[in-house]
Amino acid sequence: MNWITRFLLGHWGLILGGFLLLMALIFGIQIGQARVQRAWDAEKQQSALIQAKQEQHVADTLHAQRTINQEISNEFQTKKGLLAGLRPVLRGGDIGLRIQPSQDPVSLPIVSTTATGVAAAPAYAVPDSAGLATGISCEQLVRDAAETTLMVLELQQWHARQSAADGAPAP
Repeated sequence: MNWITRFLLGHWGLILGGFLLLMALIFGIQIGQARVQRAWDAEKQQSALIQAKQEQHVADTLHAQRTINQEISNEFQTKKGLLAGLRPVLRGGDIGLRIQPSQDPVSLPIVSTTATGVAAAPAYAVPDSAGLATGISCEQLVRDAAETTLMVLELQQWHARQSAADGAPAP
């Protein structure tokens, strides 16, 4: 044991210096790890906050789209009901007119001239099938055209509202 004591007493400065360096190294590692952990936790919290904001934006957008769709659907059904309540097509000779309920059938406008004929069909025209041509009446065509026009108007309103909800300018 004598040689261990002599070695420790003879080199006590080097041993104490090495011990201090070891302590400084361990202390530095602990401080660095704590800083990295704090930065990592802050980044995770920031990511969670961004994700929560995105989820809220998606939920708000879906809610706005559902609301707009429901409003447009209700408005379309209302207008469709009004359209179904219109008076039938009036026929007088070869002239057909649809009049609004507020108009008086006596005060119909006068048509200046009638058509002299039908325009010639192109050479590549495809003939209608016999069953389809006889199954569709003028009244059905008028109702279909009016309903299609109403659908297009509702689609345009829907697009405008969706664009406004997203913040994009409507065309």
